[in-house]
Amino acid sequence: MTDHRNPKTITENVVWNFLGQGWLFVLAFLATPFIIHRLGVDLYGIYVLFAIVIDYFSFLQFGVGIAAVKYVAESLARGDEEGTRKTFWTGMITHVAMGILGMLLISACSEVLVDGLFNVPPDARETAITVLRIGSIGFLISMIIGVAAGAIRAAGRFDLLNGLAILVGTLQLGAAVILLHQGFRLKEVVLSNVIIQFAGLVLYGYYVARIFPFLGRPRWDGNAFRELIRFGSFVTVSGIVGPILTNVEKLFITSLRSVSALAYYAVPFSLMNRLSVLPSSFSAVLFPAFSALQGSNNVAAIRDLYLRSTLYLLLLYSAPLMFFLFFGGPFLSLWVGADFAEKSAGVLVILGIAGLVNAAAYPASTVLQGMGKPQWPALFHLAEMVVYLPAGYLLIGEYGITGAAASWLLRVFMDTVLLHGAALHLLEESPWKWCVDLSSRGLPPLVIYALLFFTLKSFGWNLLNPLNLTGIITAITVYLLVLWRWVLDRGMRGQFVAILHRS
Repeated sequence: MTDHRNPKTITENVVWNFLGQGWLFVLAFLATPFIIHRLGVDLYGIYVLFAIVIDYFSFLQFGVGIAAVKYVAESLARGDEEGTRKTFWTGMITHVAMGILGMLLISACSEVLVDGLFNVPPDARETAITVLRIGSIGFLISMIIGVAAGAIRAAGRFDLLNGLAILVGTLQLGAAVILLHQGFRLKEVVLSNVIIQFAGLVLYGYYVARIFPFLGRPRWDGNAFRELIRFGSFVTVSGIVGPILTNVEKLFITSLRSVSALAYYAVPFSLMNRLSVLPSSFSAVLFPAFSALQGSNNVAAIRDLYLRSTLYLLLLYSAPLMFFLFFGGPFLSLWVGADFAEKSAGVLVILGIAGLVNAAAYPASTVLQGMGKPQWPALFHLAEMVVYLPAGYLLIGEYGITGAAASWLLRVFMDTVLLHGAALHLLEESPWKWCVDLSSRGLPPLVIYALLFFTLKSFGWNLLNPLNLTGIITAITVYLLVLWRWVLDRGMRGQFVAILHRS
Protein backbone atom coordinates (compact mmCIF):
# COMPACT_ATOMS: atom_id res chain seq x y z
CA MET A 1 0.00 0.00 0.00
CA THR A 2 2.29 2.71 -1.29
CA ASP A 3 1.29 6.16 -2.45
CA HIS A 4 3.52 6.92 -5.45
CA ARG A 5 3.91 10.51 -4.29
CA ASN A 6 5.28 9.58 -0.88
CA PRO A 7 6.53 5.99 -0.61
CA LYS A 8 5.76 4.09 2.59
CA THR A 9 3.50 6.84 3.98
CA ILE A 10 0.32 4.78 3.87
CA THR A 11 1.87 1.73 5.53
CA GLU A 12 3.59 3.78 8.22
CA ASN A 13 0.44 5.71 9.02
CA VAL A 14 -1.61 2.51 9.30
CA VAL A 15 1.00 1.18 11.74
CA TRP A 16 0.81 4.38 13.78
CA ASN A 17 -2.99 4.17 13.91
CA PHE A 18 -2.86 0.54 14.91
CA LEU A 19 -0.35 1.22 17.70
CA GLY A 20 -2.29 4.20 19.03
CA GLN A 21 -5.71 2.60 19.01
CA GLY A 22 -4.27 -0.76 20.04
CA TRP A 23 -2.83 0.80 23.18
CA LEU A 24 -6.22 2.23 24.10
CA PHE A 25 -7.82 -1.15 23.39
CA VAL A 26 -5.45 -2.84 25.84
CA LEU A 27 -6.13 -0.22 28.52
CA ALA A 28 -9.91 -0.52 28.09
CA PHE A 29 -9.61 -4.30 28.13
CA LEU A 30 -7.81 -4.19 31.46
CA ALA A 31 -10.00 -1.50 33.02
CA THR A 32 -13.48 -2.71 31.97
CA PRO A 33 -13.90 -5.53 34.54
CA PHE A 34 -12.89 -3.20 37.36
CA ILE A 35 -15.23 -0.44 36.16
CA ILE A 36 -18.17 -2.86 35.86
CA HIS A 37 -17.65 -4.29 39.32
CA ARG A 38 -17.23 -0.87 40.92
CA LEU A 39 -20.21 0.75 39.21
CA GLY A 40 -22.52 -2.26 39.16
CA VAL A 41 -24.50 -3.54 36.20
CA ASP A 42 -27.14 -0.78 36.22
CA LEU A 43 -24.74 2.17 36.44
CA TYR A 44 -22.49 0.60 33.83
CA GLY A 45 -25.55 0.37 31.58
CA ILE A 46 -26.14 4.10 32.14
CA TYR A 47 -22.48 4.73 31.26
CA VAL A 48 -23.08 2.93 27.94
CA LEU A 49 -26.29 4.93 27.30
CA PHE A 50 -24.42 8.18 27.99
CA ALA A 51 -21.86 7.33 25.29
CA ILE A 52 -24.65 6.43 22.83
CA VAL A 53 -26.43 9.78 23.28
CA ILE A 54 -23.23 11.80 22.90
CA ASP A 55 -22.30 9.77 19.83
CA TYR A 56 -25.70 10.28 18.22
CA PHE A 57 -25.54 14.07 18.44
CA SER A 58 -22.38 13.98 16.33
CA PHE A 59 -24.72 14.23 13.33
CA LEU A 60 -24.52 17.98 14.02
CA GLN A 61 -21.11 17.94 12.33
CA PHE A 62 -23.06 17.86 9.05
CA GLY A 63 -20.12 16.06 7.47
CA VAL A 64 -18.03 19.22 7.70
CA GLY A 65 -15.21 17.50 9.61
CA ILE A 66 -14.74 14.78 6.99
CA ALA A 67 -15.06 17.28 4.15
CA ALA A 68 -12.44 19.49 5.80
CA VAL A 69 -9.95 16.61 5.85
CA LYS A 70 -10.44 16.09 2.12
CA TYR A 71 -10.12 19.73 1.09
CA VAL A 72 -7.29 20.60 3.50
CA ALA A 73 -5.34 17.61 2.14
CA GLU A 74 -5.95 18.77 -1.43
CA SER A 75 -4.93 22.36 -0.61
CA LEU A 76 -1.74 21.20 1.09
CA ALA A 77 -0.86 19.04 -1.91
CA ARG A 78 -1.21 22.10 -4.16
CA GLY A 79 0.72 24.33 -1.75
CA ASP A 80 -2.39 26.51 -1.41
CA GLU A 81 -2.06 28.16 2.02
CA GLU A 82 -5.03 30.44 1.45
CA GLY A 83 -7.29 27.48 0.60
CA THR A 84 -6.07 25.63 3.68
CA ARG A 85 -6.76 28.67 5.86
CA LYS A 86 -10.27 29.21 4.50
CA THR A 87 -11.23 25.55 4.84
CA PHE A 88 -9.84 25.16 8.36
CA TRP A 89 -11.41 28.24 9.91
CA THR A 90 -14.75 27.79 8.17
CA GLY A 91 -14.89 24.22 9.43
CA MET A 92 -13.83 25.25 12.92
CA ILE A 93 -16.41 28.05 13.22
CA THR A 94 -19.13 25.69 11.96
CA HIS A 95 -18.17 23.02 14.49
CA VAL A 96 -18.09 25.50 17.38
CA ALA A 97 -21.58 26.74 16.52
CA MET A 98 -22.99 23.25 16.13
CA GLY A 99 -21.17 22.09 19.27
CA ILE A 100 -22.85 24.81 21.33
CA LEU A 101 -26.22 23.86 19.85
CA GLY A 102 -25.65 20.21 20.65
CA MET A 103 -24.56 20.99 24.20
CA LEU A 104 -27.75 22.96 24.82
CA LEU A 105 -29.95 20.27 23.25
CA ILE A 106 -28.43 17.41 25.23
CA SER A 107 -28.68 19.34 28.48
CA ALA A 108 -32.26 20.48 27.82
CA CYS A 109 -33.46 17.03 26.73
CA SER A 110 -31.69 15.04 29.45
CA GLU A 111 -34.81 14.52 31.59
CA VAL A 112 -36.95 13.65 28.56
CA LEU A 113 -34.38 11.10 27.36
CA VAL A 114 -34.03 9.45 30.77
CA ASP A 115 -37.76 9.35 31.56
CA GLY A 116 -39.17 8.69 28.13
CA LEU A 117 -36.59 6.56 26.34
CA PHE A 118 -34.34 4.79 28.83
CA ASN A 119 -35.60 2.13 31.20
CA VAL A 120 -33.51 3.46 34.10
CA PRO A 121 -34.14 2.28 37.69
CA PRO A 122 -35.76 5.09 39.78
CA ASP A 123 -32.83 5.32 42.18
CA ALA A 124 -30.43 5.96 39.26
CA ARG A 125 -32.57 8.64 37.53
CA GLU A 126 -30.79 11.70 38.94
CA THR A 127 -27.39 10.17 38.22
CA ALA A 128 -28.33 9.55 34.59
CA ILE A 129 -29.60 13.13 34.12
CA THR A 130 -26.49 14.65 35.72
CA VAL A 131 -24.17 12.47 33.64
CA LEU A 132 -25.87 13.61 30.42
CA ARG A 133 -25.59 17.27 31.38
CA ILE A 134 -21.90 16.98 32.24
CA GLY A 135 -21.33 15.02 29.05
CA SER A 136 -22.93 17.77 26.97
CA ILE A 137 -19.90 19.95 27.73
CA GLY A 138 -17.66 17.15 26.54
CA PHE A 139 -19.66 17.06 23.31
CA LEU A 140 -18.78 20.70 22.58
CA ILE A 141 -15.11 20.02 23.27
CA SER A 142 -15.14 16.94 21.03
CA MET A 143 -16.62 18.98 18.16
CA ILE A 144 -13.74 21.48 18.37
CA ILE A 145 -11.15 18.73 18.66
CA GLY A 146 -12.67 17.07 15.59
CA VAL A 147 -11.60 19.87 13.24
CA ALA A 148 -8.16 20.24 14.85
CA ALA A 149 -7.52 16.49 14.64
CA GLY A 150 -8.81 16.48 11.05
CA ALA A 151 -6.24 19.11 10.05
CA ILE A 152 -3.43 17.07 11.61
CA ARG A 153 -4.76 14.02 9.79
CA ALA A 154 -4.86 15.87 6.46
CA ALA A 155 -1.20 16.83 7.00
CA GLY A 156 -0.32 13.15 7.37
CA ARG A 157 0.92 13.52 10.97
CA PHE A 158 -0.60 10.30 12.27
CA ASP A 159 2.32 9.90 14.65
CA LEU A 160 1.34 13.12 16.42
CA LEU A 161 -2.38 12.39 16.15
CA ASN A 162 -2.02 9.01 17.84
CA GLY A 163 0.38 10.35 20.45
CA LEU A 164 -2.24 12.88 21.54
CA ALA A 165 -5.00 10.24 21.50
CA ILE A 166 -2.87 7.90 23.63
CA LEU A 167 -2.16 10.65 26.16
CA VAL A 168 -5.77 11.79 26.53
CA GLY A 169 -7.24 8.28 26.49
CA THR A 170 -4.74 6.97 29.04
CA LEU A 171 -5.40 9.86 31.40
CA GLN A 172 -9.18 9.42 31.09
CA LEU A 173 -9.12 5.70 31.81
CA GLY A 174 -6.54 6.12 34.56
CA ALA A 175 -8.61 8.83 36.22
CA ALA A 176 -11.75 6.65 36.05
CA VAL A 177 -9.99 3.71 37.73
CA ILE A 178 -8.42 5.89 40.43
CA LEU A 179 -11.66 7.71 41.22
CA LEU A 180 -13.67 4.49 41.45
CA HIS A 181 -10.97 2.93 43.61
CA GLN A 182 -11.20 5.93 45.94
CA GLY A 183 -14.95 5.47 46.29
CA PHE A 184 -16.22 8.10 43.86
CA ARG A 185 -19.12 7.30 41.52
CA LEU A 186 -20.19 7.73 37.91
CA LYS A 187 -20.74 11.52 38.03
CA GLU A 188 -17.17 12.16 39.15
CA VAL A 189 -15.80 9.79 36.50
CA VAL A 190 -17.62 11.60 33.68
CA LEU A 191 -16.57 15.00 35.03
CA SER A 192 -12.92 13.93 35.11
CA ASN A 193 -13.20 12.75 31.50
CA VAL A 194 -14.47 16.17 30.43
CA ILE A 195 -11.71 18.03 32.29
CA ILE A 196 -9.00 15.86 30.70
CA GLN A 197 -10.69 16.28 27.32
CA PHE A 198 -10.41 20.06 27.69
CA ALA A 199 -6.69 19.77 28.51
CA GLY A 200 -6.36 17.66 25.35
CA LEU A 201 -8.06 20.42 23.34
CA VAL A 202 -5.35 22.84 24.42
CA LEU A 203 -2.67 20.44 23.19
CA TYR A 204 -4.43 19.91 19.84
CA GLY A 205 -4.60 23.68 19.37
CA TYR A 206 -0.91 24.06 20.15
CA TYR A 207 0.16 21.48 17.57
CA VAL A 208 -2.19 22.78 14.89
CA ALA A 209 -0.54 26.18 15.30
CA ARG A 210 2.89 24.54 14.96
CA ILE A 211 1.98 22.59 11.81
CA PHE A 212 0.03 25.45 10.18
CA PRO A 213 1.77 28.69 11.24
CA PHE A 214 0.06 30.54 8.38
CA LEU A 215 -3.52 30.07 9.66
CA GLY A 216 -3.76 33.53 11.19
CA ARG A 217 -6.96 34.79 12.79
CA PRO A 218 -10.32 32.99 12.50
CA ARG A 219 -12.39 34.02 9.51
CA TRP A 220 -15.47 32.72 7.75
CA ASP A 221 -15.59 32.06 4.01
CA GLY A 222 -18.94 31.51 2.33
CA ASN A 223 -17.50 29.68 -0.69
CA ALA A 224 -15.53 27.31 1.52
CA PHE A 225 -18.66 26.64 3.59
CA ARG A 226 -20.71 25.78 0.50
CA GLU A 227 -17.95 23.45 -0.67
CA LEU A 228 -17.80 21.72 2.71
CA ILE A 229 -21.58 21.39 2.94
CA ARG A 230 -21.86 20.15 -0.64
CA PHE A 231 -19.58 17.22 0.16
CA GLY A 232 -20.73 16.86 3.75
CA SER A 233 -24.48 16.91 3.10
CA PHE A 234 -24.58 13.23 2.20
CA VAL A 235 -22.12 12.41 4.95
CA THR A 236 -24.65 14.12 7.23
CA VAL A 237 -27.29 11.57 6.23
CA SER A 238 -24.91 8.83 7.35
CA GLY A 239 -24.14 10.93 10.43
CA ILE A 240 -27.83 10.91 11.36
CA VAL A 241 -28.70 7.39 10.29
CA GLY A 242 -25.36 5.81 11.21
CA PRO A 243 -25.66 6.18 15.00
CA ILE A 244 -29.22 4.83 14.77
CA LEU A 245 -28.01 1.77 12.89
CA THR A 246 -25.11 1.38 15.32
CA ASN A 247 -26.96 1.86 18.58
CA VAL A 248 -30.70 1.37 18.12
CA GLU A 249 -30.59 -2.28 19.19
CA LYS A 250 -29.19 -1.12 22.54
CA LEU A 251 -32.12 1.26 22.98
CA PHE A 252 -34.54 -1.55 22.05
CA ILE A 253 -32.91 -3.76 24.68
CA THR A 254 -33.45 -1.18 27.43
CA SER A 255 -37.11 -0.59 26.46
CA LEU A 256 -38.03 -4.23 25.77
CA ARG A 257 -35.80 -5.83 28.42
CA SER A 258 -33.77 -3.86 31.02
CA VAL A 259 -30.64 -1.83 31.65
CA SER A 260 -28.96 -4.93 33.10
CA ALA A 261 -29.68 -6.82 29.86
CA LEU A 262 -27.97 -3.98 28.01
CA ALA A 263 -24.87 -4.47 30.16
CA TYR A 264 -24.75 -8.18 29.25
CA TYR A 265 -24.98 -7.18 25.57
CA ALA A 266 -22.67 -4.16 25.82
CA VAL A 267 -19.69 -6.12 27.20
CA PRO A 268 -19.27 -8.46 24.18
CA PHE A 269 -20.28 -5.64 21.81
CA SER A 270 -17.64 -3.37 23.32
CA LEU A 271 -15.07 -6.15 23.08
CA MET A 272 -15.74 -6.69 19.39
CA ASN A 273 -16.04 -2.96 18.81
CA ARG A 274 -12.54 -2.55 20.19
CA LEU A 275 -11.29 -4.73 17.36
CA SER A 276 -12.47 -1.98 15.02
CA VAL A 277 -9.06 -0.48 15.77
CA LEU A 278 -7.93 -2.42 12.70
CA PRO A 279 -10.45 -1.22 10.09
CA SER A 280 -10.47 2.32 11.48
CA SER A 281 -6.66 2.38 11.34
CA PHE A 282 -6.87 1.54 7.65
CA SER A 283 -9.80 3.84 6.88
CA ALA A 284 -8.32 6.98 8.43
CA VAL A 285 -5.24 6.67 6.22
CA LEU A 286 -6.96 5.39 3.08
CA PHE A 287 -9.40 8.30 2.83
CA PRO A 288 -6.83 11.01 1.99
CA ALA A 289 -4.88 8.47 -0.10
CA PHE A 290 -7.89 7.57 -2.26
CA SER A 291 -8.72 11.28 -2.55
CA ALA A 292 -5.22 12.08 -3.82
CA LEU A 293 -5.20 9.17 -6.28
CA GLN A 294 -8.63 10.18 -7.56
CA GLY A 295 -7.35 13.71 -8.05
CA SER A 296 -4.56 12.38 -10.27
CA ASN A 297 -7.04 10.05 -12.04
CA ASN A 298 -4.96 6.98 -11.17
CA VAL A 299 -7.79 4.43 -11.19
CA ALA A 300 -5.43 1.46 -11.54
CA ALA A 301 -3.68 2.38 -8.29
CA ILE A 302 -7.05 2.81 -6.56
CA ARG A 303 -8.15 -0.67 -7.69
CA ASP A 304 -4.93 -2.22 -6.40
CA LEU A 305 -5.05 -0.36 -3.08
CA TYR A 306 -8.73 -1.23 -2.63
CA LEU A 307 -8.19 -4.98 -3.17
CA ARG A 308 -5.10 -5.23 -1.01
CA SER A 309 -6.50 -3.15 1.84
CA THR A 310 -9.63 -5.36 1.95
CA LEU A 311 -7.52 -8.53 1.91
CA TYR A 312 -5.05 -7.41 4.56
CA LEU A 313 -7.80 -6.05 6.76
CA LEU A 314 -9.83 -9.28 6.74
CA LEU A 315 -6.79 -11.43 7.46
CA LEU A 316 -5.46 -9.21 10.24
CA TYR A 317 -8.89 -8.89 11.86
CA SER A 318 -9.20 -12.69 11.88
CA ALA A 319 -6.01 -13.08 13.96
CA PRO A 320 -7.62 -12.09 17.31
CA LEU A 321 -11.17 -12.94 16.21
CA MET A 322 -10.56 -16.68 15.90
CA PHE A 323 -9.65 -16.84 19.58
CA PHE A 324 -12.97 -15.29 20.60
CA LEU A 325 -14.98 -17.54 18.29
CA PHE A 326 -13.53 -20.71 19.84
CA PHE A 327 -12.72 -19.62 23.41
CA GLY A 328 -15.08 -16.68 23.97
CA GLY A 329 -17.08 -18.30 26.79
CA PRO A 330 -14.11 -19.28 28.99
CA PHE A 331 -12.50 -15.91 28.30
CA LEU A 332 -15.57 -13.95 29.43
CA SER A 333 -15.75 -16.07 32.57
CA LEU A 334 -12.18 -15.15 33.48
CA TRP A 335 -12.47 -11.54 32.37
CA VAL A 336 -15.78 -10.32 33.81
CA GLY A 337 -17.23 -13.33 35.64
CA ALA A 338 -19.26 -16.50 35.13
CA ASP A 339 -22.55 -14.57 35.10
CA PHE A 340 -21.49 -12.59 32.03
CA ALA A 341 -20.06 -15.71 30.38
CA GLU A 342 -23.35 -17.56 30.77
CA LYS A 343 -25.45 -14.76 29.29
CA SER A 344 -23.01 -13.26 26.78
CA ALA A 345 -20.95 -16.11 25.25
CA GLY A 346 -23.39 -16.84 22.40
CA VAL A 347 -23.79 -13.13 21.73
CA LEU A 348 -20.00 -12.78 21.51
CA VAL A 349 -19.78 -15.41 18.75
CA ILE A 350 -22.50 -13.76 16.64
CA LEU A 351 -21.03 -10.30 17.15
CA GLY A 352 -17.57 -11.63 16.30
CA ILE A 353 -18.77 -12.85 12.90
CA ALA A 354 -20.62 -9.55 12.41
CA GLY A 355 -17.44 -7.66 13.28
CA LEU A 356 -15.51 -9.46 10.55
CA VAL A 357 -18.25 -8.73 8.00
CA ASN A 358 -18.37 -5.09 9.09
CA ALA A 359 -14.59 -4.72 8.87
CA ALA A 360 -14.74 -5.82 5.24
CA ALA A 361 -16.98 -2.84 4.45
CA TYR A 362 -14.48 -0.15 5.48
CA PRO A 363 -12.30 -0.07 2.32
CA ALA A 364 -15.39 0.05 0.07
CA SER A 365 -16.94 2.92 2.02
CA THR A 366 -13.62 4.78 2.02
CA VAL A 367 -13.24 4.35 -1.75
CA LEU A 368 -16.68 5.83 -2.36
CA GLN A 369 -16.02 8.85 -0.13
CA GLY A 370 -12.47 9.37 -1.37
CA MET A 371 -13.69 9.38 -4.99
CA GLY A 372 -16.34 11.99 -4.21
CA LYS A 373 -19.39 9.70 -3.94
CA PRO A 374 -20.50 10.10 -0.30
CA GLN A 375 -24.15 9.92 -1.40
CA TRP A 376 -23.97 6.19 -2.04
CA PRO A 377 -23.16 5.07 1.54
CA ALA A 378 -25.79 7.55 2.76
CA LEU A 379 -28.50 6.09 0.51
CA PHE A 380 -27.52 2.56 1.54
CA HIS A 381 -27.85 3.49 5.21
CA LEU A 382 -31.35 4.80 4.60
CA ALA A 383 -32.33 1.58 2.81
CA GLU A 384 -30.84 -0.56 5.58
CA MET A 385 -32.76 1.34 8.25
CA VAL A 386 -36.07 0.39 6.62
CA VAL A 387 -35.21 -3.31 7.06
CA TYR A 388 -33.15 -3.13 10.24
CA LEU A 389 -35.47 -1.24 12.59
CA PRO A 390 -38.48 -3.60 12.38
CA ALA A 391 -36.25 -6.70 12.17
CA GLY A 392 -34.25 -5.61 15.23
CA TYR A 393 -37.36 -4.78 17.25
CA LEU A 394 -38.98 -8.15 16.48
CA LEU A 395 -35.83 -10.20 17.06
CA ILE A 396 -35.03 -8.46 20.37
CA GLY A 397 -38.62 -8.81 21.55
CA GLU A 398 -38.52 -12.55 20.80
CA TYR A 399 -34.92 -13.54 21.57
CA GLY A 400 -33.51 -10.76 23.76
CA ILE A 401 -29.82 -9.93 23.44
CA THR A 402 -29.23 -12.91 21.11
CA GLY A 403 -31.79 -11.40 18.76
CA ALA A 404 -29.99 -8.05 19.04
CA ALA A 405 -26.73 -9.67 17.92
CA ALA A 406 -28.48 -11.46 15.05
CA SER A 407 -30.10 -8.23 13.85
CA TRP A 408 -26.71 -6.49 13.97
CA LEU A 409 -25.21 -9.27 11.83
CA LEU A 410 -28.04 -8.89 9.32
CA ARG A 411 -27.50 -5.15 9.10
CA VAL A 412 -23.73 -5.22 8.57
CA PHE A 413 -24.07 -8.00 5.97
CA MET A 414 -26.45 -5.82 3.95
CA ASP A 415 -24.13 -2.84 4.31
CA THR A 416 -21.02 -4.74 3.20
CA VAL A 417 -22.66 -6.24 0.11
CA LEU A 418 -24.10 -2.89 -1.00
CA LEU A 419 -20.89 -0.93 -0.43
CA HIS A 420 -18.64 -3.37 -2.26
CA GLY A 421 -21.11 -3.61 -5.13
CA ALA A 422 -21.10 0.17 -5.52
CA ALA A 423 -17.31 0.46 -5.21
CA LEU A 424 -16.70 -2.21 -7.84
CA HIS A 425 -19.21 -0.56 -10.15
CA LEU A 426 -17.52 2.82 -9.72
CA LEU A 427 -14.10 1.32 -10.43
CA GLU A 428 -15.47 -0.65 -13.39
CA GLU A 429 -14.15 -3.83 -11.82
CA SER A 430 -15.69 -7.27 -12.34
CA PRO A 431 -17.28 -8.41 -9.03
CA TRP A 432 -16.59 -12.05 -9.92
CA LYS A 433 -12.91 -11.45 -10.69
CA TRP A 434 -12.51 -9.30 -7.58
CA CYS A 435 -14.07 -11.96 -5.33
CA VAL A 436 -11.94 -14.70 -6.91
CA ASP A 437 -8.76 -12.65 -6.39
CA LEU A 438 -9.73 -11.94 -2.78
CA SER A 439 -10.71 -15.53 -2.01
CA SER A 440 -7.73 -17.17 -3.69
CA ARG A 441 -5.34 -15.22 -1.47
CA GLY A 442 -7.46 -14.96 1.67
CA LEU A 443 -9.30 -18.27 2.13
CA PRO A 444 -6.34 -20.73 2.37
CA PRO A 445 -4.69 -19.08 5.40
CA LEU A 446 -8.09 -18.59 7.08
CA VAL A 447 -9.00 -22.26 6.63
CA ILE A 448 -5.65 -23.37 8.03
CA TYR A 449 -6.05 -20.99 10.99
CA ALA A 450 -9.60 -22.16 11.77
CA LEU A 451 -8.54 -25.82 11.61
CA LEU A 452 -5.73 -25.16 14.10
CA PHE A 453 -8.16 -23.62 16.60
CA PHE A 454 -10.78 -26.31 15.99
CA THR A 455 -8.21 -29.01 16.72
CA LEU A 456 -7.05 -27.20 19.84
CA LYS A 457 -10.63 -26.74 21.07
CA SER A 458 -11.39 -30.45 20.55
CA PHE A 459 -8.91 -31.42 23.28
CA GLY A 460 -11.20 -29.80 25.86
CA TRP A 461 -8.41 -28.27 27.92
CA ASN A 462 -9.02 -25.47 30.40
CA LEU A 463 -8.33 -22.06 28.87
CA LEU A 464 -5.37 -21.41 31.19
CA ASN A 465 -3.93 -24.91 30.82
CA PRO A 466 -0.27 -24.46 29.78
CA LEU A 467 -0.79 -26.85 26.85
CA ASN A 468 -3.80 -24.86 25.70
CA LEU A 469 -2.02 -21.51 25.99
CA THR A 470 0.97 -22.91 24.14
CA GLY A 471 -1.34 -24.18 21.41
CA ILE A 472 -3.06 -20.79 21.05
CA ILE A 473 0.25 -18.95 20.80
CA THR A 474 1.53 -21.51 18.29
CA ALA A 475 -1.62 -21.23 16.13
CA ILE A 476 -1.40 -17.43 16.03
CA THR A 477 2.34 -17.57 15.26
CA VAL A 478 1.85 -20.04 12.41
CA TYR A 479 -0.97 -17.92 10.99
CA LEU A 480 1.08 -14.71 11.05
CA LEU A 481 4.04 -16.49 9.44
CA VAL A 482 1.75 -17.73 6.66
CA LEU A 483 0.50 -14.18 6.11
CA TRP A 484 4.03 -12.82 6.04
CA ARG A 485 5.38 -15.42 3.64
CA TRP A 486 2.50 -16.08 1.23
CA VAL A 487 0.06 -13.16 1.47
CA LEU A 488 2.15 -9.99 1.78
CA ASP A 489 4.07 -9.16 -1.38
CA ARG A 490 7.79 -8.39 -1.34
CA GLY A 491 7.21 -4.63 -1.37
CA MET A 492 4.99 -4.73 1.72
CA ARG A 493 7.45 -6.93 3.61
CA GLY A 494 10.23 -4.50 2.74
CA GLN A 495 8.22 -1.56 4.05
CA PHE A 496 7.57 -3.23 7.40
CA VAL A 497 11.24 -4.15 7.77
CA ALA A 498 12.21 -0.52 7.02
CA ILE A 499 9.76 0.75 9.65
CA LEU A 500 11.21 -1.63 12.25
CA HIS A 501 14.76 -0.50 11.42
CA ARG A 502 13.83 3.15 11.83
CA SER A 503 12.11 2.50 15.15
